[in-house]
Amino acid sequence: ILLVNMVPLIDLQSYNILVTEESVETATLKVIADQICQAFQEVGFVYLKNHGIPRELITNALSTSKTFFDQPREKKEQYALQPGHFHGWIAFEAERVNHDRPVFDAREGFNMRLLDRKDQTLPEKLPPEVDSAWKQLHNSCFQLGLHVLDLLSIGLGKNRDYLRQCHKKIGLGDNVTTLRANYYPPLKEIKPEQARCGEHSDYGTLTFLFQDEVSGLQAKVQDGDYVPVHPIEDTIVMNLGDMMQRWSADRLKATKHRVMASPTDVHQLRQSIAFFVVPDNDALISCTDGSNKYPDIDFGNYIKSSFNANFQDDTEN
Repeated sequence: ILLVNMVPLIDLQSYNILVTEESVETATLKVIADQICQAFQEVGFVYLKNHGIPRELITNALSTSKTFFDQPREKKEQYALQPGHFHGWIAFEAERVNHDRPVFDAREGFNMRLLDRKDQTLPEKLPPEVDSAWKQLHNSCFQLGLHVLDLLSIGLGKNRDYLRQCHKKIGLGDNVTTLRANYYPPLKEIKPEQARCGEHSDYGTLTFLFQDEVSGLQAKVQDGDYVPVHPIEDTIVMNLGDMMQRWSADRLKATKHRVMASPTDVHQLRQSIAFFVVPDNDALISCTDGSNKYPDIDFGNYIKSSFNANFQDDTEN
């Protein structure tokens, strides 16, 4: 496997979103499944190439994101994320994913879920071009996510649909899988001890990340050092979340990562779009190796406590 700054580059050509699932035998997928699982045992981050998501779809989602974030603050406030919900706009310095840092993260964001009508929480509809671009990318990521879940299941020695069975409700009210647009505005300077996004691991199953050409993402490797995860054209960055590490009884790693601004990059706009795949709210998570290393856990309760903690300081003020 080719390594880029210690991060493996995985070729998904044989099982990307253009490949029908029924057309590929499980035995054929074993090689790539083992590559992915080995990477997540050692590094916790991979680049995915030949994933099948069109470049135009990604660039359109990034450009329409910029259109949204360039609106006046009072306009964006109509879309503000409401406490207890997972859908809406997050203001600059409203979130702190690492509570050890004294200052909030230097970014804005928008969390988008595909919701049941009964679960719509925003008073204002998104501009149609933004809504359309984000939904198209959401749907492609959803399809890619199902394929990767199959590969992880095979690599863990389970039936091919093992993890799929706990991700049946993506796009519905009972699963909080989310597409998140991140917007890191140009700054005159960064505050002492401020990150664009503080050190953290994700809390779900897996994450896809689409980056623009501006660097900043760093992953923590086994020796404790952070290595840059630079943008590579036509690749997606993928990492696992805490729930997948727990699910695999620590065989696979949820690697801590952060976004920092170098003295030169701080003056540049940086954008990314993340897609967080999480289990259904009612999924019961049991260790895949049959051990009792971690007790079974109900995902819905776990996710609410994890998510709300990031905003608690802000929503109480």
